[in-house]
Amino acid sequence: MKNPINQLVHRYTYDLRLKTKLIISHIILILLPTAVLSGFFFLRIYGIVMKDNIRSEQVLSSQTVNSIENLMSHVASSSDTITNSLFVQDIFRIPTDIAGNRTITTSRMNSLFHLAQNITDTSLITDVKIYYDDKAYNDLMQYNRVGNALFIPMSSISSSYWYGIYSSSDRIHLLCPELYLTPDEAEKNGKLAYITRIPYTNADQMPAGSNTASAYVAVYLSRSAFDDVLRKDATVRDEAAFIINERDVIVSASDMSLAGMYFIPQSQLSTRMGTEKEFSLVSFLDSTAYAAYFPINDTDWTMVSIIPALHITDAGRGMMMHFAVVYLLFTAVAMYISFQLSNSIADRIIAVALQMEKVRSGRPQPMDIEDTGCDEVGVLADTYNYMTEEIGLLMDSQKQAADDLRRAEFRALQAQINPHFLYNTLDMINWLSQTGRSEEVTQAIQALSRFYKLTLSRKSLMNSIETELQHVSLYVKLQNMRYDDCVTFVIDVPEELYEYTIPKLTFQPIVENAFLHGIMTTEEKKGSILLTGWRSGDDIEFIISDDGAGIPPEKLDTLMYDVDHTDTDSGVKQPAIPGHIGIYNTNLRLKSLYGESYGLFFTSTLGKGTEVTFKIPARHITDSLERM
Repeated sequence: MKNPINQLVHRYTYDLRLKTKLIISHIILILLPTAVLSGFFFLRIYGIVMKDNIRSEQVLSSQTVNSIENLMSHVASSSDTITNSLFVQDIFRIPTDIAGNRTITTSRMNSLFHLAQNITDTSLITDVKIYYDDKAYNDLMQYNRVGNALFIPMSSISSSYWYGIYSSSDRIHLLCPELYLTPDEAEKNGKLAYITRIPYTNADQMPAGSNTASAYVAVYLSRSAFDDVLRKDATVRDEAAFIINERDVIVSASDMSLAGMYFIPQSQLSTRMGTEKEFSLVSFLDSTAYAAYFPINDTDWTMVSIIPALHITDAGRGMMMHFAVVYLLFTAVAMYISFQLSNSIADRIIAVALQMEKVRSGRPQPMDIEDTGCDEVGVLADTYNYMTEEIGLLMDSQKQAADDLRRAEFRALQAQINPHFLYNTLDMINWLSQTGRSEEVTQAIQALSRFYKLTLSRKSLMNSIETELQHVSLYVKLQNMRYDDCVTFVIDVPEELYEYTIPKLTFQPIVENAFLHGIMTTEEKKGSILLTGWRSGDDIEFIISDDGAGIPPEKLDTLMYDVDHTDTDSGVKQPAIPGHIGIYNTNLRLKSLYGESYGLFFTSTLGKGTEVTFKIPARHITDSLERM
């Protein structure tokens, strides 16, 4: 006796009605809407957390930009204080021709040194220099003091990068990164500089020229002051903040190595990051990060802030993990129940489906299942087994009827070919007799007799390829007797194919068509016909080509349409093409015998000739004749 527990499980999984199982399955489907709703709310909350983190980073970056703009405002104000002082106005905003004769009072010189000293501090502005035009002015270095060389000849910095920029532009102010400065400037004065050009004036106190300069006021800055501000913006590992100028030079950075790794040219910022002051996801060589750029007012600087994507997503990971653990536990229990129920239905339905799938490659076979169950699926399996037995019997009967019908139809089509050829040949013999060519009549009758002896030598509808080649050779001989050897007939078929089978009178109608409608319609009424054949996989392919008149495109289209639409399955056949009964019936016989993928295929060029291509299965004569 079976274990009661096993009996209960068997009844639950195999004997319950399908409707009951589906009800249980519908209950389990509550998991689906639960999962959708949970996922929806999770994504909403996760999105809110992500947006909040990005918004916080935007606020922090905006504060950093404000701090940098305040620093630059202080620098610009300090530079303006120097350049707008009375001493600088009186000494340097003058015409070139009086620059060397300018008198400098001690009181104003002391005032300038005192002003420069007050501007200079150790945290931001590290030094102030005035580079004067030593070609026009007398030696102003004599006024320098010990430890405070305020005046420097312009010739000493003529090789600097920033001097070259001024020489090729008309700009007044220039923010110089370390790259623009000479090594001596960067080492002694500061890593950054804010330089103002003071141009010569004419008699009306207007600038004398766009590139002229009586002096340059350079306010040198400490880069560390800007680096410290940027480090406050980069608060997490691998986060970077850096400043680049319009010439794509890094001015300052929270971390120079990270700035180099995340570097993006200023011209590409809007393309890769979109709208300014808004973070967007950007792909780099081996990572992705949220990036934003912030133009700094009144400068050619742009601050770029890069935050690794993992940092933004870290805030949502904890919530995601807790949610996933709870939901997976709940899902595991539900899936176990669902799995047990699904097996009871799916396994047997799949078994039936797989058996039915075998119908594609052969006749259906009954299922080999010990216990099909008592539910609807079990009834389906039992009914399928019964159905396969009935179908097997019907298929055997249908196959026999189809074979009988195919043989009868093939013989009927064959019968249409023989009278057609006989009529044409007798017409030729009659013509020879009327012209008194008795010897040729004898030869023609002998050839015709031999032809029909070969044709009617067996009851089978098939011939060997060798015999068919003899048939068509006899046909060409008969026609050449009538038309004074107007056709050169060449056969190029390997001897190893001679023992394979082909339907009787396959070559002759095609060659006849080439002879009468190809060669004989040319002006010279002479030409050649080539019959070639070769083995191609499981088939043998043939091409019969002529160099006759060819077929006009409109007639070729009609011929191809009629041949392509030959219906071997319908009870009523399409009428034969006028003048091409042999071609039509040959095509029908090939399709009837071998299937719709076989038949005749035509290509023709008007004035050059026609090719007829067809293929037949490669069946050796010892096997094929037994089938027919």
